[in-house]
Parts: sequence; structure tokens; C-alpha cells
Amino acid sequence: MRLILSKRVWLLTLFFWLGLIGVGYAWLLHYSFAPGKTNTAPRRLPPDLALAKPSTRAQLFVALHPRCPCSRATVRELAKIQNCAAAATDITVLIYKPADAPDSWVEGALLDDCRRMKCQVRPDPEGRLATSLGSLTSGGVVLYDRNGSLRYQGGITASRGHEGDNTGERAVIEILRGSRQTYRTMPVFGCPIQPEPTNR
Repeated sequence: MRLILSKRVWLLTLFFWLGLIGVGYAWLLHYSFAPGKTNTAPRRLPPDLALAKPSTRAQLFVALHPRCPCSRATVRELAKIQNCAAAATDITVLIYKPADAPDSWVEGALLDDCRRMKCQVRPDPEGRLATSLGSLTSGGVVLYDRNGSLRYQGGITASRGHEGDNTGERAVIEILRGSRQTYRTMPVFGCPIQPEPTNR
């Protein structure tokens, strides 16, 4: 009898742990593939985001939170885009910074990678510039062609922190290589640019 009870307890414990593992895995999948928030970007490039010197190239903006671990994958996919169409676009990184934080707050591996890629880096206090482009999630990309028309808005990773070929990255590369497709949107996977408000 004790042997039977022992087996039952062992089986119940095993099923309990398998259930916990299953729930954890399901949560991880949901988290990884849950898109972040976005608003619609302006159809025309906002004048306050235009480069100081006129450019005849497309303008690609990527909004980044410097402490978002998911965005490392975005920067690596951005490097692939740059390698495929370096002469076709200027890349501007809008790097989030709390208004009262020192400039050193944004420093880290993410920003170092962007600098090595020769991206233009613009500090973005409170994420105002990103918000003006509809980018509410770190990793959001907005692409305007050389005429200032919106061509792409969305992410360039398949899920949170996931590197590798994906539809958003391919769409951006195709546009930069001359695709006449008018406008593409894709989900963005990453951390919120601005902290979520807390209810008190």
C-alpha cells in the first residue's frame, strides 16, 4: 500500500512540475510574440526631424530605449539593413532619456553599437521625438523615402530579442533597393519607450 501511495505522490509531483513548466513556456511565448504599442506615423517627414544638411537619401529612424534588452536584436538587424543598402539611407537613432537624467544615463553597449555603425544619435528626452513618429515601443522603425514620404513603420525583428531573417527587415531592404510598394506596417516587439503609468 505504501509503495502504491509513494508512486501516486511521485506521479502527482511530476505532473505538477510538468504543468508549471508548460504554463511558464506558454507565458514566455505570449510575452515574446506580444507586439508593443504604436501610433500611426505622419505621412510626411516632420520638419523638426529632417537632417541639418539636406540629403537625397531615404531617412530611417529607430526609437530605442537604452536599457531594453530586446533591442540588442533590433540593432543587429539594423546593421544587416545597413550592410545591404548602406548608400540608400541615413539612419537616425532616437535614444530615450528621462528628462531629469544625466547624459551618461543612455550610455551602454546598445549605444556603442549604434555609434560603431556611424548612425546619427539624437537624445530623446521623455521620448517626445519617438512619440511624434508614432513609436511607443523600443525597436520601432519609421522609414521615409528621399522625397519625405512614409514608406515603412514597424519592427525589424520577428519577436522580442529574436535575431534572424524576418518580414519587417526584408520589407525595409526591398524599399531601400527600389521597391515601389507604397507603404508597409509590421508589429514592433520590445519594451515601452516611456515607463507605464502607475495607478496610485
